Amino acid sequence: MQNYATEVLDLIDERFYVESKTNAIVNNGIEMTFEGVNGVTIYNIDVVPENDYIRSGTMRYGQLVELGDGIQTFYLSQDKSFAISIDRGNREDSKMVLAIDDAVDRQVREVSIPVVDIYRLGILTSYAVANSQYTTAAITASNAFSSILTQRAALQDAKVNLDDIVVYVTPAVEAFLWLDTTFKTACDRATADRATGVIGTVMGMTIVTCPTSYYIANFGFMLVSKKVLAAPTKFTEIKTGDGWAFGISGMVAFGRRYYDAFIANNKGPAIRLQKIA
Repeated sequence: MQNYATEVLDLIDERFYVESKTNAIVNNGIEMTFEGVNGVTIYNIDVVPENDYIRSGTMRYGQLVELGDGIQTFYLSQDKSFAISIDRGNREDSKMVLAIDDAVDRQVREVSIPVVDIYRLGILTSYAVANSQYTTAAITASNAFSSILTQRAALQDAKVNLDDIVVYVTPAVEAFLWLDTTFKTACDRATADRATGVIGTVMGMTIVTCPTSYYIANFGFMLVSKKVLAAPTKFTEIKTGDGWAFGISGMVAFGRRYYDAFIANNKGPAIRLQKIA
């Protein structure tokens, strides 16, 4: 019997990961400051209908209508954290591959970023469902692109600016799109970015593919304006240091994020969802 010697390499078999898929749709123009508070309130202002001008009498412009307003209050709800320890003995017995800074970077890219993306996409899809801004139908290679254009038309009817539209699709729907010669002809691949899932631009719309696990059940695709989502972060903190204070011979790391994602009432119509039958 032959016994073979082995050598443990000081390398780490890193997992696959993806960059943020939703940062591109965050409306940074909506600033929400939560300093010292957990909630903020914004106003929305009414408009009045136009009248036929009357060339006689006293109220020629029509009856006065007192301008009304409404309010919407947002409360932060996402308070997330993590805690990591690396025992000194474990580190030294594994060729020093366990490094606290690397562990934090790995935690952020593999857990924190996807968690935020999934939460934001969930907020958007929940709003679309709650406000009946969706349809349900089978999606195939022959109708995937035309279905997107149908939802695009619905945004036009809602007076949404089409210059800032992002279309989120599943990998299955992306596959259907590439089987459609009309889509392939119209798609501008110069804008593709594998890191963020952008596969190209069509009629001004940016197409983004996310893993199926990022979406709700029976998700097909979703059109959303970059003006819709406000995504404030009250704070993000990461602390690393010696584990002695916790009775650990080694290093520790702690992370915490306090954030949320909101949709203002007047921005909500700029979402259209297609569910799969």
